[in-house]
Amino acid sequence: MTRLFSASRSRNRTLAAAMLMTCLSTTGLIVAAVDDPPAPPTAPEPNAPPPQSDPGKTDSKKIDPTKPLPFEILRRSPKGLLVIPVQVEGQRFEVELAANDTSRRRGLGGRTRLLPGTGMLFVHTDDEIRGYWMYDCLIDIDVAFLDQKGRIVAMHRMKREAPRRASEYQDMYQRRLKRYTSLRPARYALELPPGELTRLKLQIGQTIHLPKSELDKLAR
Repeated sequence: MTRLFSASRSRNRTLAAAMLMTCLSTTGLIVAAVDDPPAPPTAPEPNAPPPQSDPGKTDSKKIDPTKPLPFEILRRSPKGLLVIPVQVEGQRFEVELAANDTSRRRGLGGRTRLLPGTGMLFVHTDDEIRGYWMYDCLIDIDVAFLDQKGRIVAMHRMKREAPRRASEYQDMYQRRLKRYTSLRPARYALELPPGELTRLKLQIGQTIHLPKSELDKLAR
């Protein structure tokens, strides 16, 4: 019985030692788990690019109103015309260029809207007294005529005309359209959405700074 008892005690000691080692091992795992530094946080996603600001709403502090914006072709319009940025009284507009006979004759005819911050810049090859009309124009348009230095020589708030009637001859339609003249020789004409002349407080003699050398090279 003594040998058996001794063996049993030995087995008990062995079992107790094993349990103690297991406990210590488990405790070590728990301590290790507690002491492990936390996993680094997931890196934040890169900031999304800032949304493009609406033309015409650019912060005026970022634009020098005494200098033209750098000449830059932004894209082609749905009508196939080049679009460039210009600044008027420190505010940015994206304007289509009408720089040849076809685009100048067409102008904004047939358009049903002119979005804020957009417009059309007519570029002529020389300086003459210009006369514009609202042929086939469906919206009101503000226009400023500019001389070769970009100075405003005339401004008009042009009103849309009644569409040509089915029974109306072409020459009859043209005769009833009001003419808006530059009064003095002009090389450029800037057409903007209605109300912009008033909002921008433009006056005769003010200068609209344009990239004139690049524009004159495009005129045909």
